[in-house]
Amino acid sequence: MFSNRTVYGEYLERPLLKFDSTVSTSTHLWPMSGISAYGPYDKSVMQRKSIRFAILYPQEHDSVIGNFIHQFCNGVQRFPGYLRWFRQSPQCFERYPISDLNTKGYEDVANQALRRNYDLIFVVTEGFRRERILYQRIKTKLLEKGIPSQFLSSVRLYADSNQLQWILSNIALSVYAKMGGTPWVIEAPDTSQIILGMSRALDPSSKVIVGFTVVFKQNGDFVLSYSKSPVTTWPEYEKGVEDLVYEAVYEYAKTEGEPEQIAFHFTKRPGRREIESVNRAVSRLDFEIKYALIHVNSTSGFHLFDTSDPTRVPIVGLKVNLSNHGALLLLGGRDVRGLRPSIGTPSVLDVSVDKRSTVEQREYHRLIDQVFNLAFVNWRGFNARTIPVTTYYGYLMAKIIGGIESIEEWNLISNNPSLMDKAWFL
Repeated sequence: MFSNRTVYGEYLERPLLKFDSTVSTSTHLWPMSGISAYGPYDKSVMQRKSIRFAILYPQEHDSVIGNFIHQFCNGVQRFPGYLRWFRQSPQCFERYPISDLNTKGYEDVANQALRRNYDLIFVVTEGFRRERILYQRIKTKLLEKGIPSQFLSSVRLYADSNQLQWILSNIALSVYAKMGGTPWVIEAPDTSQIILGMSRALDPSSKVIVGFTVVFKQNGDFVLSYSKSPVTTWPEYEKGVEDLVYEAVYEYAKTEGEPEQIAFHFTKRPGRREIESVNRAVSRLDFEIKYALIHVNSTSGFHLFDTSDPTRVPIVGLKVNLSNHGALLLLGGRDVRGLRPSIGTPSVLDVSVDKRSTVEQREYHRLIDQVFNLAFVNWRGFNARTIPVTTYYGYLMAKIIGGIESIEEWNLISNNPSLMDKAWFL
């Protein structure tokens, strides 16, 4: 395909991250340093200053739960505590010990906790590896009531301070995002563009298709997730894509205003009928809008090498232009600071803009660069995977959907208005 052909590349700079929605100078390259210096991006518009937590845990660990709660709230070593970082004070952190450690025992205690009103519930499971069925059942039960959860292994309760500071830092970040907070965004022009990460998943029996989307602003700020009721045939799914897109954009417009441009990110190359569904959905909107159809492929088989370095691993941010509508993006690789290992072959994204898009062609490479930038707003952890959130968040939702046992359960979760604007799937 590329025999005897010269291709040209460039290095994309890591984007600055913003930690205040009103102060333009509150920026940093690195998320933990930015949170420590400035706090979360949405602190000035934060509606709730106090929150309610609960924790479900095996009874035999009762003696260490108090210390875990104290250090989560108030800090240990370099982690200054949830209150100081995120400006929210835990109004309560109520304990629910579990004596019977099977799934039913957890469900019984979860039902007790659900009689009270909590913003998030911690769930401690025994040992290094959590039982998949227990995890799925308890997470689903809480989500049906609109409550996100944070699972952790009991082993982490006994970590020394050197380890615990990092464990609690990542847990605190995930907790804040799951409750609807915005820890940081990327510095980007203030335009009325939105990005829809389009995904689909099968139920455990592979008989039901669920279509869903995650919606972001152009700066990577997560706005909402939206789903349609599961269907059993491919034609039904394709028809559902039209309604899914129309309703998701309509929900966005109700609170944020009418967007002028939509970028659709697909992990699987969209078929003709999917594109027709998108086109019909856009045509139904009451306002004129341009859109881009972007395929973000992480399994293309391309590899990139740097023959000038002994490791043969390029520096992160390498972009190789394949055409006027496609490029390869290197999200892993050598870190110029030397803080990350360069062992192994880093993954490459093959990103292409479909020529059936209605945006102007001169926008194509800006939209490809945007895919790179969106890899730096992953709130799952401070060292989480560098991968575009528009595709990664959809993957995380698909994993949860894949374990839900019935259509009724998924409908309870997807139709719950208290979850729509929260990144509960992290």
